[in-house]
Amino acid sequence: MNLALIELHDVTPYYYEEVSYALDLLSLCGVGKFSLLIVPNFRDEAPLYKYPQFVKAMLATNQEIVLHGFNHRGGSLKDILWTYREGEFSDLCLYGTYTKLYKAKEMLETFGIKTEVFVPPAWIGNPFLEDVIYSLGFSAIAYRGHIKNLNTDMSYTSPVISFSNRPILDNFSKALVPLLFKLFKRYRLLRLAIHTRDLRDRKKVKLWRFLLSKVKKIRRLVSYEELLSKSGLAFAL
Repeated sequence: MNLALIELHDVTPYYYEEVSYALDLLSLCGVGKFSLLIVPNFRDEAPLYKYPQFVKAMLATNQEIVLHGFNHRGGSLKDILWTYREGEFSDLCLYGTYTKLYKAKEMLETFGIKTEVFVPPAWIGNPFLEDVIYSLGFSAIAYRGHIKNLNTDMSYTSPVISFSNRPILDNFSKALVPLLFKLFKRYRLLRLAIHTRDLRDRKKVKLWRFLLSKVKKIRRLVSYEELLSKSGLAFAL
């Protein structure tokens, strides 16, 4: 059976209501395994240490936690096709990359949270990113089209299905996502990236309900931890 990895992006107290709604949606669809992509200080306005109850609630889900940047801000015009000012690591130097990741990791570890997987905001990296996260103890990074195991230097093809929340592409993405779901059916591993802002749009919620209900019938749900384990799920990809 093919595999699916369901991710909830931009998990932060900044989107407290949307995160709660998303968790309800996943439960309603019978999704028992997913990854929480946490941003430790979203837009420099919601540091986790100010919201210990939120962190406690996320830990209580017993789902995999993945680091998703530090503040989810930044980027450059060259990334305009993919994101608008959310490619946090796109144009950072080595020192800037290390500083942000060190602070992000430290904030998670304050709550006893350890993760070996990093997903950069907008799936955009820079020339220093992989070396930096590896030096900080991470073993994998996920980009838009593939997942890279930093211990083995092997990459595994895995497309992502995601809606756009930019006004100019919003309606287009609603039409495109169902088509991509069909187009990507041949891939061994498919990732579904639910963004917290999706929960503000009724049509997106309806589409996610359909896709989530469909995917769990035809694919086995897995986590990054399983994919990267020594038992070797990833080697079959």
